[in-house]
Amino acid sequence: MQLNEDGQKIVVIVWLVILATCSFEAYGRKLETNSGKTETKDSVLVKQIIISGNKVTKPRVILNELEFVTGDTLWVNQLGQFITRSRDNLLNTSLFNFVTITYSNQLDGTVIFHIKVDERWYWWFFPIFEHTDRNLSSFLESGDWSRMNYGIYLKRDNFRGRKELLKLRIKLGFSTQFSLRFDSPEYKRKTGWGMEVNAKAFNNIPFVTIENRPVFVSVNNEMSQFYYKSAVNYGLRTDLYQRHKLELTYEGYNVSDSIIDINPNYLTEGDSKMEYLSLSYQFKYDKRDSKVYPLEGTGFQLDATKLGLGVLNDKLDDWSLHLLIQQYAALGKRWHWGGVAEGRIGTSDALPYVLNQGLGYKTFMNGYELYVMDGVRNGMIQNKLLFTLLEPRVKSIGFMPLTQFAKIHYAFYLKAFFDTGYAWQSNPDPANDMVNSWQYGYGIGLDLVTFYDKVFSFNYSINKLGYHGFFVHFNLDL
Repeated sequence: MQLNEDGQKIVVIVWLVILATCSFEAYGRKLETNSGKTETKDSVLVKQIIISGNKVTKPRVILNELEFVTGDTLWVNQLGQFITRSRDNLLNTSLFNFVTITYSNQLDGTVIFHIKVDERWYWWFFPIFEHTDRNLSSFLESGDWSRMNYGIYLKRDNFRGRKELLKLRIKLGFSTQFSLRFDSPEYKRKTGWGMEVNAKAFNNIPFVTIENRPVFVSVNNEMSQFYYKSAVNYGLRTDLYQRHKLELTYEGYNVSDSIIDINPNYLTEGDSKMEYLSLSYQFKYDKRDSKVYPLEGTGFQLDATKLGLGVLNDKLDDWSLHLLIQQYAALGKRWHWGGVAEGRIGTSDALPYVLNQGLGYKTFMNGYELYVMDGVRNGMIQNKLLFTLLEPRVKSIGFMPLTQFAKIHYAFYLKAFFDTGYAWQSNPDPANDMVNSWQYGYGIGLDLVTFYDKVFSFNYSINKLGYHGFFVHFNLDL
């Protein structure tokens, strides 16, 4: 039986309501600590927390992720839950390869927790050689080796042992870039801040979308586009799983007149220069067992953004909301289900082409790796059914002198997936027939999950229009 568009919309709305209900029910649940209650034989007092293996990481960074603190009175039958959740939290910091939490009961009715961490390698310095396409499949399809970047990359994770992040990137080639980023999420335990400076120059850019694909153009004897960005943010962590962030951003574009001649809507109203301020607020709730490859738990994120504050005489004026809901659940010993709903709505009916990015840019549906769907309003639902082909295993590499790489973990998962999405666009080019129409893709795949947060996916996908193929994805973003 086939549903018309109204019927499909109703199904999607109902699905979102169910998913949101599950999310907020999980949001309301929290492990009880029995603090302040009279001790009984069914409860124990946390006497001490002993940490080992942290040669770089400050102890408070580890303590910040635990479901318990010294002095808490815990129900005995919940100790396993506290340990599992605390271990997941520590692994989700991306600071450790392995975490072990054990406890010992004392004769006086107290308990001592022992936490052992295996720290990762935190310094990264190596040359850059990368493609600039939206994903690997798009690059392989184009076969254009001129769209390669080279340069140097410096990254320091866990800077000063405080979970801080420092990044420096210098690139040449298809695009020229200098970027510097610093994030300090652990300042004064609950608050943090960050900053970013980014400058790019492109000699070849996509200037229009035709037949659902971006078309690239270059300008002789000059750069096609210069891009500048600077941002500062302030963060607040109200508990283990809730975070708030406020960010002020400046962005500027300077484009060759030749680009504006062939697409007057590339920036605002035929201008070759555009600059603006934006202010955004983000709320994030994340209680998934893994941020890299979750099998159970809930994630929720809401972003509210004001594009154009009127300070720089900019012509942009758009309010937007971005919503992301993630739900994962165990269906059996080796079976899991995962669902993701994501969407964006804005007050502007049209944005400049350079900002009018719907589906296929930062997020895409399976089966549509080679396509984009421009639109100021868009939504997507992804579902996958997982079977654990090989449960997580640990292997030691005897000849490896660096302890941070001497032991690895890996797991394999078979999956079947179904994605559907919609991008709304006013007055689209008739050649872009994927917009203003429900699209869907489905297929099967194999995922490899391994250490240092790496996931390799090998998928065979088919979309609504009958296009099909084998696609490879891996999260090697730096």
